[in-house]
Amino acid sequence: MTVLMTPPHSTPEVDIARPALARIYDFVLGGGHHFAADREVARKILDIIPGYQNFALENRSFLRRAALHMLDTGIDQFLDLGSGLLSFGPIHEIVHGVNPECRVVYVDNDPVVTANVELRTSGDPRIGVIQSDLCAVHGILEHPATRRVLDPYQPLGVFAVAVLHCVPDSNNLVRVLSEYHARLTAGSMLAASHASGERLGPDLTTAGRRILAEAGITAVSRTREEFAALLGPWCPDSDGVVALNWWRPDGVPNALSNVMGYAVMATRAAELNVQ
Repeated sequence: MTVLMTPPHSTPEVDIARPALARIYDFVLGGGHHFAADREVARKILDIIPGYQNFALENRSFLRRAALHMLDTGIDQFLDLGSGLLSFGPIHEIVHGVNPECRVVYVDNDPVVTANVELRTSGDPRIGVIQSDLCAVHGILEHPATRRVLDPYQPLGVFAVAVLHCVPDSNNLVRVLSEYHARLTAGSMLAASHASGERLGPDLTTAGRRILAEAGITAVSRTREEFAALLGPWCPDSDGVVALNWWRPDGVPNALSNVMGYAVMATRAAELNVQ
C-alpha cells in the first residue's frame, strides 16, 4: 500500500497534523492517501468500534448498487455530495462502464480532496469538480462546473453517501434536502446513507464521537426514524429506509452483520395538478 507522506505539489498546502475525515475513511478502506494524524484517529476508532471498517465498505457497495439502479431508470447525470477521495469505485468509473456519455459533478468541502479529484479527472469534459459545503444548494446548482456538465431540465441522480452524519442539526438538513428537491426536475433521485449508533449503544457511540470531536470532526448519530425525517418531500422507494447491507443487495446479506447505518433511495415525484 502506498502511503501519501508528503502533499502533492498540485494540491493546496496541507496541515498534515490535522486529521481529515476523507483521509481517515481512505485509510480504513485500505487506500494510500493519508497521514499519520489520520491513521492515529482511525486506529482509535477501530480499537473500540471494529465494525467501522465494515460500515465504510458497505457504504461503497451501496453507492455502486445505487448508481447502477439509477442508470437502469434512465438517469445519465449525477451529483456526488461529499465525494471524498476517489479511491474506491468512484461514480464516474461505475457509470462510464455502462454508459460512457454519463456526466458527473463531484462536490466536497475539503480543498485538498477537490484538488485531488481535479487532478484525477483533469481534462474529462464529462466531469466537474466543486469545492463547497453540501448545504450551499444554490451555489452548487448554479456553479459554472454544474452548468457546464449537467442539464437542469433532465432528471439528476444525487448522492449523499456517508456524509449527512457530518452535518449538525443546526444546519437544518430537512431544509437543505428540501431545497435540492425543489430545484431538481421530476424523476430525479436521491441515494443517501447515514451512520447510526443504535446497534452500538450509547457508550460506544459517545466514545466514537468524542474521538472525532477531539480531531475537530463533526459526527452526528441519528436513528432510523431521524434519518427518514431528514428526507422531507423526497419519496422513498418501496424498500424504505433499511440497513446499508439490506438495500437491494447483490446476494443474501448477513442478518447478523452489525452494520452501523442506514440507506435509502428516494425520488422527486412529479407535481400533481389539482383542478
